[in-house]
Amino acid sequence: MDRGPWKKWTPAVAVSATIAALAAGGSIAAGARTDLPDRTPQDVLEMVASHEVEGFSGRLAASVELGLPQLPVEAVRDAEAQDTGAVDARLAELLALVPGTHEARVFADGHDRSRLQILDGAEEKNLIRNDDELWYYDSVEDRAVHATVPRDGAGHGGAMDPWRRDGALPTPERVAERVLDRAEVHSTVTVEEGTADSGRDAYTLRLDPRTDQTLVDSVLVDVDAQTGMPLGVEVRAVGQDEPAVSIVFTEFTPGAPDAGLFDFEPPAGATVEEQALPDCEPRSGAAGAREDGNRGPVSGDRARGEVVGDGWEAVVVMPAGSGPGEPAGSVLLDDLAVEVEGGRVLGTPLLNVLLTDDGRVLAGPVPQHRLLEVAAAGTGEE
Repeated sequence: MDRGPWKKWTPAVAVSATIAALAAGGSIAAGARTDLPDRTPQDVLEMVASHEVEGFSGRLAASVELGLPQLPVEAVRDAEAQDTGAVDARLAELLALVPGTHEARVFADGHDRSRLQILDGAEEKNLIRNDDELWYYDSVEDRAVHATVPRDGAGHGGAMDPWRRDGALPTPERVAERVLDRAEVHSTVTVEEGTADSGRDAYTLRLDPRTDQTLVDSVLVDVDAQTGMPLGVEVRAVGQDEPAVSIVFTEFTPGAPDAGLFDFEPPAGATVEEQALPDCEPRSGAAGAREDGNRGPVSGDRARGEVVGDGWEAVVVMPAGSGPGEPAGSVLLDDLAVEVEGGRVLGTPLLNVLLTDDGRVLAGPVPQHRLLEVAAAGTGEE
C-alpha cells in the first residue's frame, strides 16, 4: 500500500510508540476544573483498560518538535530516487515531514471500518478501510490505490493488516495503550480533572519517570471522563518548554459514524492502481514480553533487534546488517550526526541514535552516555 498518506503521521506515532515500548507522544493541560467524581490514578488506568468505544468521529492534531532541520520536498524525492540507500531516503522523509502540526479527520466503526482524511491546505488524502477493502486516494494527483486484506493465514487482522501495523490508525488511543503499559512500575502517576482539547470533560494522567537517566520529562494522557477513551497524549522532553510530541483530538464524538463514510468509488477519470497484500505468518522471536514481564528479546530475530534494560532507561539495539541500507554511507548522516568515540550520534531532545563504526544502531529516549555504555558492553555484536 502506498505509504504517502502516512508520511506526516508516522513520525508522531513512531516516536511516541518507541518511547512507550521502551517505557513499559495541540497541547494537553488540565483546563478549568470540572465537578467530576474523584478517581485515583489506578481508577483512571482501569477506565482506559476497560473502555468499550469502538465507533467514533473526530478531528486530530499531531505535532512533533524535535529540533531537527526541515528539508524541502525536493530533497526527499532526490534521496528516494537516487541510489543513496534506504537510510538516506528514510532520513530525508523524516526531516522533511516531522516539524510542525498536521491535522486529520478520523472515523472508526470497530477494527474493520476506518477512514482517515489527512488535511494539508487544499490537498486531501483519504485512507479508507471497509471490511477487507482498502483504498487510498490523493485528490491532487487524482490517483487511487486499491488493495484487499487477505482473509486466510495471518493476513486478516494479523501482521499484514495495514491498519494494525506501525501504530495502527494513528489516534491517541493507540499511543496511550503503549505509554500506559506498566506505567506505575516505572513512573510516578498522578491524576487531575479538567477539560480536554476536544472540549469534553477529562481526567489527565501525568507520568513522571522515576529515573533521571532519560530524556523524557513527563507524559500527559487525557482520558475522556464519560467513556474512558484516551483523547490526547503529550510527551515533554527534559529542559524543553513545549511538547516534543503530541497527538490529540480537537473534536471527538463517540458513536458509530454514518456507514456511507466507509464506501468509496474512485472519481471518474482517476488513475487506479491495484496492489496485492501478501499473507504473512506472525513474526517469531520478536522483541516483546518476557517471562519476567520486562520487554526484551524472546529469541534471536535479528531483524527486530533486542531491548537492553527496562523502563525509561531501555535501549533498542539493532545488530550490524539487520536492516535495509548501511548507515555508514548516509550522506544526510554525515551532515547531521556528531562524531563520538566509536561512531556517530544523531541527537534530539527526546531521542538519541548511535551508529557505531561496526554497523550497529542503538536508540532510546536516553542520554548519549547511556547509548555509549550499552555499545561498549558489546551488545549486538557478532
